[in-house]
Amino acid sequence: MVFAAVLILVFSVLGTGLPFAPYDWLQQRVTAGLNSQPYNGDAVIIAIDEPTLTQLPDRSWDKNDLAILLTRINGNAPKQIIITPQFFDNAKANDRQGLAAAIKALPAKPVWQIDLSPKDAIKLSTSLRVSEKPKFADFSLGIDASIRPYVVPAIMTLRPGAFGAPLHAPYLATTDEGVFPSIGNLMADGKRPSHNIFNVDLSYNPDTIPTISAKAIMSGTYDATSLKNKRVVISHIGNFSRDTFHAVQNRYTPRAAGSVLAAQTLLDGPPVMLGWIPPYLLAVTGLLLWVFLARPYGRVAALSAILLLLFSPIFLEQTLIFQQTSQGIFLLIFMGVGKLWQWVRHAIETYRDAAETKSRFLAQASHDLRQPIHAVGLLADRLAQSDLTSSQAEIVSKISWSVDNAARMFRSLLDIAAIESGTLQTDIGPVAINELLAEIDSQNALVAEQAGVDLRLIPSELIVKTDRALVGTMLQNLVSNAIKYAAGKTVIVGCRRERKNVALWVVDNGLGISETDLKHVQKEFYRSSDKSVLRSENKGLGLAIVSRLSKLLGLRFSLKSEKGRGTSAVIHSLAVISGQAEEMQSRGPSKMPLAGLKVAITDDDRETLLSTERILEQWGCEVKPYQSFPKGLTGYDVLLTDFDFGDSGTLADKQESIEQILKQNTQIIIISGHHPEQIREELDIETGLILSKPLRAAELRSALMATTLK
Repeated sequence: MVFAAVLILVFSVLGTGLPFAPYDWLQQRVTAGLNSQPYNGDAVIIAIDEPTLTQLPDRSWDKNDLAILLTRINGNAPKQIIITPQFFDNAKANDRQGLAAAIKALPAKPVWQIDLSPKDAIKLSTSLRVSEKPKFADFSLGIDASIRPYVVPAIMTLRPGAFGAPLHAPYLATTDEGVFPSIGNLMADGKRPSHNIFNVDLSYNPDTIPTISAKAIMSGTYDATSLKNKRVVISHIGNFSRDTFHAVQNRYTPRAAGSVLAAQTLLDGPPVMLGWIPPYLLAVTGLLLWVFLARPYGRVAALSAILLLLFSPIFLEQTLIFQQTSQGIFLLIFMGVGKLWQWVRHAIETYRDAAETKSRFLAQASHDLRQPIHAVGLLADRLAQSDLTSSQAEIVSKISWSVDNAARMFRSLLDIAAIESGTLQTDIGPVAINELLAEIDSQNALVAEQAGVDLRLIPSELIVKTDRALVGTMLQNLVSNAIKYAAGKTVIVGCRRERKNVALWVVDNGLGISETDLKHVQKEFYRSSDKSVLRSENKGLGLAIVSRLSKLLGLRFSLKSEKGRGTSAVIHSLAVISGQAEEMQSRGPSKMPLAGLKVAITDDDRETLLSTERILEQWGCEVKPYQSFPKGLTGYDVLLTDFDFGDSGTLADKQESIEQILKQNTQIIIISGHHPEQIREELDIETGLILSKPLRAAELRSALMATTLK
């Protein structure tokens, strides 16, 4: 934080806060917009605008036209006349003497504005040590020799910021020919600001400055007596690139309006520029209080400092006190970011320490408890080898299963610890659903019987690609929970297709979970607020383990429940294996020889079609049913089809489609109540197997397996 303070201080001293200046510009724009007010001074702009040029010959403005305008204005006794840069038509013969006579006839010398060159603008002085006004007779830029003795030359250089604010204007300017006043200086009757380069108060809306078209005065259609005791500014208006600048209230503000606002700022103030040091010291004070005061007083002090820096310009600039707050604000922001970073790092370290401590505890506790369970298992094995009655042997067998179950649970705790530490490695391979269900049956049959639960396992010959041990742990946790909370009820375990994947379901009609608890049950050690007798048995780990392992395996776990009606727990996105025979070779013979076989079924009888589809899915086939013979069938290994389609004719009418299917190496099996010879006579194409109805499942399975060998 000390480094940040020093860095900002260096920027402020050497670069006048340049890295943070855009913030000050934006803040002044916002402040000017919030403090917007109408102009109420005594200046009037006489605009040489488009209507004025339209009435002139050749649409050109010359010295004679300016002389006529000055004569009309002079007759109404204005307080002061300011002539901004004039854009005369040099091609015309101008009456220089006429303009000089008109200016000489004025009761006081008018102010003639000279635009500084870029070189001269750079030399603007910040010094106010000017004892007297020098003579301007030798000023060589922009003033015709015939009128030079009768005017007061002055400059006006406006430097707007990127957002239209701030608008800098000089009070005096030093050029290579001397020190010259600005128009704002002369219109403000000599009032001086605290700094030579001052900020113009942009809260005045320049659109509210009275503006009169020169055409109206020159043609006599305007009552010029209203110009009495007014400061009259004669200016060209209309050229956006030459005669305007970007201000807060209007992107195309006339430059003459900028001169008027600069003068009014001096008359109302003059403005005081505090600079960056007072706000910066306020920020440093807030920062020190934040560091050294106890909570929450330090934070309150820092917050108060930044609020003062944010909102003080809105009130101070109303009294023409300008300041640069960006350095102080960014110092406090950097301090806040640093504090936040420290807090985040501390929180992360604390969380990591807690997670590592919990993981070590789980790993150590699981390891220590596995030893006595292992001893119990050995004792059970020895007891099984002794002379036991059949009922005793059954009990010992169930004890062994229970011990194995407990051992698996402790292994799962070790897995959770490994997940948190990032050391758990998965072993992905083919896993038969039926083998998982067999393990669930052996592990939970006794517990289900004791709880009066009807545990129903729906067999499936699907093979999925996952980690056998971890999915087994997940499924065991779900079944164990279901049995615990569905005493005397039914628990169903099975799988269901989800497009190309499969999901494992554990469904019960037990106590269910309340809507409030359902949001939290997947967190470790969460215990329901329900005062049920089972609450003391709930350690709050089962569903948390399932949730973590599902994320580790790239699966999705969902839980739906309704209080008093039961719970459905689903492990989604298990990938079904195609070509499983090769992948299962290292783990023993495949129990799913038809898994992945792509079969299309056509039968006009809906019930037959549905029954055939279900049995093929149980064998692991990928099935697509059709009630009518499909057109353009592609991408299937086998077409299983009826011969007779009722009103749609027979297979003999589809021979062109059959030829196209056979060209794709798709095997066709016909199942029909007609005699096979009759079918062959009607078909001109050799289609393969013809099976007769009624057909047993074993025969159909054998026929499909025969196609896979070709």
